[in-house]
Amino acid sequence: MGFPLPAIGIGTFRLKCPLVLRSVLDAALACGIRLIDTAQCYKNEQLIGECLTELLPRHGLTRADITVVSKVAPVNQGRTACRASVEESTTHFNGYLDLVLIHWPGTSGMRHDDPRNAILRRETWAVLKEMQEEGLVKHVGVSNYTLRHLEELASAAGALPAVVQNEFHPLFQDQSVLEFCRQNGIQFMGYSPLAQGRLLTHQTVLQIAQRHDVPPAQVLVKWCVEQGVVCIPRTSQPARVMENLDRLEELELSKDEIETLTGLDCGGKVCWDPRTVV
Repeated sequence: MGFPLPAIGIGTFRLKCPLVLRSVLDAALACGIRLIDTAQCYKNEQLIGECLTELLPRHGLTRADITVVSKVAPVNQGRTACRASVEESTTHFNGYLDLVLIHWPGTSGMRHDDPRNAILRRETWAVLKEMQEEGLVKHVGVSNYTLRHLEELASAAGALPAVVQNEFHPLFQDQSVLEFCRQNGIQFMGYSPLAQGRLLTHQTVLQIAQRHDVPPAQVLVKWCVEQGVVCIPRTSQPARVMENLDRLEELELSKDEIETLTGLDCGGKVCWDPRTVV
């Protein structure tokens, strides 16, 4: 059911400058990262595809060596818009996507309490499953789904996503969704692992980083990985890509350190909140 993914990927949110994006992807591939996360609403799919066409041979890689994740934009919910948009997305990545997620449980332009949100996301799911059978999409998942949305999907579609990608960092963990994924063999992927930079200056994180003589970001990435969560940090600085991974395998957080970081959970969301979407 689940889709085995590399433990660490690279996020590309807000990366639309060709020079910056190319440099970040080049650094990521050089560091061994083989998972690239994008989305229709990031408006950089075509640019990423162009960069990969140039960079993959330079690193001795082919399209089959990497995993590309994209997401159906909220404006493209529903049968017709979903199919057209995903077909276009695949053209940038050699005709297929490894994983496509429904980016958001709601639809652009609709109130969160509009019951049509549920109807349209079910249509989107059905189309993605059809495209999976056609070979345009290898795996299908969801993003920003709450436990209620996941249970609804399981009931209405009789199926579960291969991957759930939600905001995840010590300040916001949503253990109910994480546990649901663990119980049902779903791979959980966490975005904004650094809480959009807010955790890089958190005293607890700094103390642990200083103890191990590593950057704070590395502590946060390791904390995610230790819980079986696929981590996709995002940066616009190539040097930071290397910094996040340097000696990561050697870094061993103690049980107490992991528990201390986990204990920071306070519902401190830093990204959009799907809990009010019906």
